[in-house]
Amino acid sequence: MLAFHNEKFINSEHGRSVRIMSEFLASKAILDDNKIDKTIVIFGSARMKPENKYYQAANNLAFKLGEWAKNQKEKYAICTGGGPGIMEAGNKGAKEAGAQSLGFCIELPFEQTTNPYVDKNLEIQFHYFFLRKFWFLSKSEAIIVFPGGWGTFDELFESLTMLQNNKTTCIPLVLFGTEFWKNMINWQRLIDDDLIEKSDMKFIHFSDDVDECVKTITQRICSSAS
Repeated sequence: MLAFHNEKFINSEHGRSVRIMSEFLASKAILDDNKIDKTIVIFGSARMKPENKYYQAANNLAFKLGEWAKNQKEKYAICTGGGPGIMEAGNKGAKEAGAQSLGFCIELPFEQTTNPYVDKNLEIQFHYFFLRKFWFLSKSEAIIVFPGGWGTFDELFESLTMLQNNKTTCIPLVLFGTEFWKNMINWQRLIDDDLIEKSDMKFIHFSDDVDECVKTITQRICSSAS
């Protein structure tokens, strides 16, 4: 039997490197085949319900960014983790705008279902979190983070760490929901205790207004491209 037909080998510890490369290359193939040049990424809680103000804001924001993206020379996709809650709101807004709606989905013991607003040709499934994080950042031109739990915090601080260490292009990162983010994290304490530099806060923009958020992101993207 050829090794790549040997399911027992592929699913074994010895086959892990093959699985990792397969997941990386398959994701790249889908993005390349759909000619997606860049993404605008929306993170946030999978538990937000449609009546929640943050769900509604994410939906509206994704719609307006999707409308903007359609008129750009380069091909953009609105990108989320493909699940429910804020992710669903983001993909729904993109779909309503007629923009590319991309979902980087992940195998989980709960909150597993892909939301119905991810384009079928842009539903990318991951087993490995680190590969999913790579693709979230590799093509992103902006990141918007809505309130969320551990997963959202993981994505936020991974992004900030990459920005702080120049491991990714300096892009706008918006924390939507100022009261939540400033009450949840004592940013000034991090500075006062010399745990981060004051200048590190330049990576973060706080916002509570969809239109202001859209303006901030699109102006930064356009200025960096010029």
